[in-house]
Amino acid sequence: MSKEEISKWFWNKFNSCYPVVHEDYPESIFMIYDEQFLRQKKLARVLDKELSYPTEVKGICLFHQDYKNGWFECSYDEIWSFFKRNYSSNYTDIQTLIKNLLVEHDKLQALTPPAMWSPRAQCIGRT
Repeated sequence: MSKEEISKWFWNKFNSCYPVVHEDYPESIFMIYDEQFLRQKKLARVLDKELSYPTEVKGICLFHQDYKNGWFECSYDEIWSFFKRNYSSNYTDIQTLIKNLLVEHDKLQALTPPAMWSPRAQCIGRT
C-alpha cells in the first residue's frame, strides 16, 4: 500500500471513533470504535442532523493517549498489526509512520520515543 492509502486508512479508523474519558483515568483519552456509533455518525451526516455520542461505552479501544505520562498507544490487533501486514514489520518504522501521521494532521501532540507497557497495545512514544 502507498503511504497515502495507509494515511487514509488510519484517519478513517481514527475519525470513526468517539472519545471517552474515564473517571479513574482523567488524564487519558480513549478513542472507542463501535460499529453502531459509526452507522449513527454516517446517518447523522446524511440527514444533516447533530450527532449524539453514546451514553454507555461500547466497542473497542483503538487509541489511548495519556497526557500526564505523554503516551500514545494504539490497539495491536486492530491498528499495529495492519501496519505490520501492509507497511513494515519493523517496530521503529511503524512508530515513526504513526508519529508522522499525527504530526502531519496536527491531531495530537507529537510524542517522542518509545516503549511498550501493555502486551495488547503498541506505544508510539512519550514526551
